[in-house]
Amino acid sequence: MFKSRSRPVVATLTLRDSLRSLRDDYPSLAAAVGLPERPAWLERLVRSVLPALDFDIPVLLTAICGGGSTGKSSLFNALAGRELSQVALRAGLTQRVILAGHPEVLASGETAAALLHRLPAQPERWRSPEQAAQPGPPLYAAAPALPKGLMLIDTPDFDTGEGDRLVNRERAEPILRTAEVIVYLFTNAVYNNLSNLQFMADVVGGIGGRAMVLVYRISRTAPDEVVLEHCQHVAQRLYGAREGWPAQVVGVYRVHESDRVAQGKARPEPLPVGPLSRGRSLPTLLADLDVAAVKRQVFASDLTAIRDGATADLQQLQASVNGSEVYAKALEHLMALQGIEALKAFPVNEAVTMAARVFLATSPGYVRAMRRTGRIVGAPIRAARAAVHRGAEALGLRERAEPPPDLSDAVTQGLLLAANELRNRLLDDHLIVPVSHEDALLAELQEAQPQRSMPYTLEALGNGRYNLHVPAPGVVREQEAALMQQDWERTSARLREAARSLVGLPGDIERELTASVLAFRHDMGWRQRLREAFFASLSALPPLLGVTYTLLTADAAGGTGLLIQLEGLFGVNDLWALLSIPASAGLSEQDRLQLQQMIAPVFRLWLRNRTDAVVALLADTVAAPVTRTLSALPHTDDARLQRLQQALRHLEAEHG
Repeated sequence: MFKSRSRPVVATLTLRDSLRSLRDDYPSLAAAVGLPERPAWLERLVRSVLPALDFDIPVLLTAICGGGSTGKSSLFNALAGRELSQVALRAGLTQRVILAGHPEVLASGETAAALLHRLPAQPERWRSPEQAAQPGPPLYAAAPALPKGLMLIDTPDFDTGEGDRLVNRERAEPILRTAEVIVYLFTNAVYNNLSNLQFMADVVGGIGGRAMVLVYRISRTAPDEVVLEHCQHVAQRLYGAREGWPAQVVGVYRVHESDRVAQGKARPEPLPVGPLSRGRSLPTLLADLDVAAVKRQVFASDLTAIRDGATADLQQLQASVNGSEVYAKALEHLMALQGIEALKAFPVNEAVTMAARVFLATSPGYVRAMRRTGRIVGAPIRAARAAVHRGAEALGLRERAEPPPDLSDAVTQGLLLAANELRNRLLDDHLIVPVSHEDALLAELQEAQPQRSMPYTLEALGNGRYNLHVPAPGVVREQEAALMQQDWERTSARLREAARSLVGLPGDIERELTASVLAFRHDMGWRQRLREAFFASLSALPPLLGVTYTLLTADAAGGTGLLIQLEGLFGVNDLWALLSIPASAGLSEQDRLQLQQMIAPVFRLWLRNRTDAVVALLADTVAAPVTRTLSALPHTDDARLQRLQQALRHLEAEHG
């Protein structure tokens, strides 16, 4: 029937390792992304294939199955040579699975448990036929009349049950999926029963490759041609064949209607019909089956089904992982943009002071001397100017200087608006993120697209700008209720508290600024070096306090503000910040440009530091349900994914 081929021990061990990797790694990954943890192929792997590798007994498991009152138990007893299962006229009598085998093979409950590995309950030793009529764990019994290479299984009727549930079908299905040979009994009254045929088609279609024997209970007056016609119809329906006999059908038999058999007073006599049975009795046909060849064929069929199912599910799993990663990166990019928008007030006075200190500390000696001289010589002038200003204010000839604004108010308002906008975007089915053709996020996605499917769409806005639309993964959509139920008052309070700490310059950026200034000074041209004196005169600048800035997507022509490009910050490469400098500052164009060059590194460091803090704050407050969910998801470099891919490559190489 099949060509025999032995498998080297090393190949078997490698195969076992690959299959165990599928068993161990897939469920946790699937659960993390919201996919079923135990799909049909994995159930088949756990219940059939791995036990077959770990406990390889040279016997064929032959299940006798069918609907109610078809004579399964009578045939089971006849083949086993013992009255093991109770026989009566009423349907649904058999409630338990019975396993019968030669006593030299079926010697213990451990052997029975290994053979019936799909069933959760530990088999019990058979004691009487009446046990089969009572629900309970499977039974096993010795049957000396059976050949050593054959195990018989009596299964419950799969078309009877309790109430509106076909409980016996639930009991029979695991056994049918375990069996290597199926003996299917049906009667003339139900041979075309759609429900029974569909159930059997689902089972044999799901297991494939199993040898099947058809036993048709019909009136003795029916000609063999009718028997063969009906049996071929059943076989084609079971295996989806359009014509002829499916290759899995190895025998066709007829059993005549008999009241004595139905009452348990006589044993059925299956009669061979057609060329497939070749005139052999049913026991002879079963005994003639090549045990090793059938088991190998069943094993190969199982591996094919496992490979195909696992490949499809792994593709879906990989797509889910890709989608989650894209969403997480898009969310981080969006929070960075919102952080930049929220931090509207830049402490330019502190920046000027720090930049001047760092520039002067790294300046040539003559510039530092000018600074010291300027402090001494200019002190009386500054004192006189301050006295004149105070007198003018007292006489009402000059408006009093406005008190320094509270920058925390602007930051607080920006944070609250950013948090509300972010929550609204997280509630959408798609995350929409503005990007430009130069942004690192878009470049990364486009580079990865040929290697793996990246779920996103681009909406062109013109001038190299786009809206990136990223679908929300299922696990993110499940967080909608958590997002809506957040305590907004508590979140707002935390944002207000954080705003106070975001005002001013971080204390740890001076070292980074020093390195930046040294690099800047190294690239200074001779004209810039001639203007080193500008830094020595910074004390003459009027107080600028905190100034606001505006984000631009292009270089603004002209203007009195300080224009700073945010290149490389947060993956953004086409964004500018325009710092508003009042005309009262009295800066010449050259002074403004020089101040712009000096302030730029401080602004970039400040913005990066503060935006990082805002991103962390948003991720830990308004976006917390989503960010926590995303952080728990597997990544594309997850070792489990790599092991699954390696296991499937091995299965493809071995059984492709």
